[in-house]
Amino acid sequence: MIKSSYQVATVFGIPIRLDISLIILLGLLIMQYGDPIMGLLAAVALLLSITLHELGHSLVAMAFGCRVRDITLMMMGGCATLLSMPRKAWQEFLVAAAGPAVSLCLAVLGLTAVKWVPQGGYIVLRSNFESFLFYNIGVLNAVLFLFNLLPAFPMDGGRILRAILQQFFMSRLKATWVASRIGRFIAILMALSVGYSLISGEFHGFMFIRLVIAYFVYQAAGREYLAVLYESQQGGGGFGGGSKPPDDTVVVSPPPYGSGKEWHDVHRM
Repeated sequence: MIKSSYQVATVFGIPIRLDISLIILLGLLIMQYGDPIMGLLAAVALLLSITLHELGHSLVAMAFGCRVRDITLMMMGGCATLLSMPRKAWQEFLVAAAGPAVSLCLAVLGLTAVKWVPQGGYIVLRSNFESFLFYNIGVLNAVLFLFNLLPAFPMDGGRILRAILQQFFMSRLKATWVASRIGRFIAILMALSVGYSLISGEFHGFMFIRLVIAYFVYQAAGREYLAVLYESQQGGGGFGGGSKPPDDTVVVSPPPYGSGKEWHDVHRM
């Protein structure tokens, strides 16, 4: 029987798993770069970057006493599956911000390293292996940093926004409602951008991924709000409580990774 994902390593006691959908990502990168070797290098750089990003979340969460089940890398990105979440807003802020902080550091290091490569630089990227590698690490992590700061669930920016609102302005439920509405608005804009690109005659493989992301971001907003709503109705039992939500209640984020059938105290970053 073919598995959907395979464990390839264990880091700090956290299993690292690769999803078979990565084959699609590899194909898209090869098409994008027009070279199998360059596409493979870009894929490896991306996967390593995402792994470090998710480890940032995981290690900070573990520092607050949370358990991490695993980290899974897939076509749409990566997720750290946490068996519990910090209950204090400032702790959730630090857990959510840790991933983008790692990506920002890698982006700065990668783009800075390009200038230090002998005979390197931005002009000769294709003819210089080191320049190409460092440049891609820098650019990929810059994209990861900016994308994950979008104030929409399941991205880190959605959790950061909720943590700030909860800490200073309103209840967790109200903060989640505000962040979820902003997330759905962003998802609609992403979908409209795909439509505009098609009308303009632009077409490439990553447009499909953008559309899928828009769909799952839209769904994630509702799922996250339902999760917190259920929690509040249970008297603040919160994540880690022993009860299970109704079968028709979708409470786990972020998609596209959640099936909607997990326990309510399992969260993915």
